[in-house]
Amino acid sequence: MTKKEKVLILSYYFPPCNMTPSERIFSWARYLQKGNYYPIIITRNWDLPVTNSTTAAFQSSGDNVRIEKHEDYEVHYLPYKSSLKDKAFIKLDGTRFYFLYLIIAFLSNLTNLIFVKRSVFSSFYTYARTLLEQEQDIDKMVVSASPYELFGIAFHLFRFKPIQWIADYRDDWSTSEVYHTSAFKKLLNIFNRYYEKRWLSTCTSFISVSDHYVEKISRFTGKPGNVLTNGYMPENYASTQELFDLFTITYVGSIYPTQPIELFLDGIKSFIDSKKECRMQVYFVGIGNEQAIMNRITQSIKGYEPYFKFTERVPKQQAIRIQSRSHLLLICSHNNLKGIPGSKLYEYIALRKNVIVYPTDGDIVENTLRETGQGVICHNKTEFTEHLDLFYNRYKLNPLDKDSFNEMAISKYSREGQTDVLIKLLKSVSLVNSQ
Repeated sequence: MTKKEKVLILSYYFPPCNMTPSERIFSWARYLQKGNYYPIIITRNWDLPVTNSTTAAFQSSGDNVRIEKHEDYEVHYLPYKSSLKDKAFIKLDGTRFYFLYLIIAFLSNLTNLIFVKRSVFSSFYTYARTLLEQEQDIDKMVVSASPYELFGIAFHLFRFKPIQWIADYRDDWSTSEVYHTSAFKKLLNIFNRYYEKRWLSTCTSFISVSDHYVEKISRFTGKPGNVLTNGYMPENYASTQELFDLFTITYVGSIYPTQPIELFLDGIKSFIDSKKECRMQVYFVGIGNEQAIMNRITQSIKGYEPYFKFTERVPKQQAIRIQSRSHLLLICSHNNLKGIPGSKLYEYIALRKNVIVYPTDGDIVENTLRETGQGVICHNKTEFTEHLDLFYNRYKLNPLDKDSFNEMAISKYSREGQTDVLIKLLKSVSLVNSQ
């Protein structure tokens, strides 16, 4: 049997952390063996409960390095100690002193860029460098960000040993159109752009989750890029559930300021008003403890509260059960932004449910759901209420009626199918090395 080729993977997120980025890297750990690769993952310690996706990533965890070896991969968990910025966020978020956190965060982010090898991510550098010294046969690396400082770690590792590495952008960085709104962020982005171009100068290529992101990042960095979407793990969606008695629309995950969820809420209220007796409920899963989001929604649904249900962050399988029992799933695209699939698009695809998209992005979300045959695309309130009427009438006549979707397209978006893309890229790196 041919000896497997080792690939080093740096990622802040990995199980037992149950946040969305972990699944992307975990799928590589599981499926890269198909290409005769043996992944060695370096990540931070996650021996803590992730009850809030924002604060959990900033908490200290672990005192010693722990190595777990599996048949097809191994994981090196590094102790993580919260920085001053981390502690400030946990203490000041949601208080009137939040502005102090913004000042600390700006200074911390700036020093992390300039002194990345001595930042809170320094353990990734020192540990990976020692590993590369011990494992002389490692000549490929994949680095997943955010945090984007890991690209800086890869840059310095390359200077120590010229290793071929692929940058994984789960989101774009200095080219982002979503987050650079405050004066602090605009100023910091001047430095981000400098360091992004500098650090990426040593990578072989990069991957990201949409054509729009790849085009933007490639134009900025001058590096070739490929699309490697997020996906789903089929075994998580194997069981079927009875549908809710009430006609149910479900949205899972956070809601960002650029998502006009109020359009959907206004459409729902009009739909309810059009019925003598409306037997429906709208589920929002995972936002019950996100106060800013809850405030936006509760202000919009006054007088309609009995039709809405909210949960805090729940275990993945519980969230899947709620979705599986729903009649429609909801995606609310970002205002005037393209290339953002959202973390739940592929989960929705795996559940083989109709997905109502309102408003639509006219880009990756709409195109992907049209490809799988699951998209219920709405461009305005009239289209939204018309589509809702059709599904509601079908629910009353035959609630067990099922649709046929494009199974070939759905399987393409499995995590295994997307790891095949990474295998091809790693093979192309091997060809470059052999020339």
